[in-house]
Amino acid sequence: MGKLHHEIKIDAPVTKVWRVLADLEAVQNYNPAVAKAHCTSPVKQGVGASRHCDLKPKGWVRERVTVWEPERAVGLEVTESEWPIVFMRWRTDVQPDGSGTLVKQDFEYQLKFGLLGNLMDALMMRRKLNQGLNDIFASMKQYIEYGELKTPQAAVTTS
Repeated sequence: MGKLHHEIKIDAPVTKVWRVLADLEAVQNYNPAVAKAHCTSPVKQGVGASRHCDLKPKGWVRERVTVWEPERAVGLEVTESEWPIVFMRWRTDVQPDGSGTLVKQDFEYQLKFGLLGNLMDALMMRRKLNQGLNDIFASMKQYIEYGELKTPQAAVTTS
């Protein structure tokens, strides 16, 4: 199983950061890999809410909320995709940090194909996922702070 950790400080209050994270369709505004997102469940927030994301340049993914702690944490998991994964899930926590917000995310995944999947992860997937998450965090910071996307240049801490 692969595990990644990312964190970034966003110069905005927790309430503003949470508003973006709590809007499941807003992911299309800050995730460079998402072309379009829409809710697929009757509820748009809370545990059990779900979304469908069309990806760039092609593909799709369906995700479901598994953790919902208003202004504290949201967790999601992939429920369907074209990716060679057994599972993919993450929890994003927000906490006040001076006049801004510290956003932390723990991300777990497992590829299909047993030993071959482990080799693919070591040679390529872990690095690609890590870079993709860095880009998402930098874009989210830009979107929340400035309301628009520019070239991501935020400092993201990873492990």
